[in-house]
Amino acid sequence: MTIQTILIIAIAAVFAVAALLAIIRMILGPSILDRAIASDVLLSEVLCILGADAVINHHTYMLPVMLMIAATGVLGTVAVARFVARRDRARERADG
Repeated sequence: MTIQTILIIAIAAVFAVAALLAIIRMILGPSILDRAIASDVLLSEVLCILGADAVINHHTYMLPVMLMIAATGVLGTVAVARFVARRDRARERADG
């Protein structure tokens, strides 16, 4: 086993544990913001995995996919933030 193989296995293990923890947070919540942050973490992990694959295998053909995943993450975060802000404003009006 070379050092590169050991490092790849270690990287895969760390990403797998982080993805599992993010999925657990997405399921358990408890709030929509917790789920949104976990979703962002999971998308970031996918980006890191694709980036690591590109570096290890010396290719760049996944770059457009990475850009689309990043854009999806940003737009999803903005949509959730706007939803929560509107919901909070509606609650303030109803209570006040």
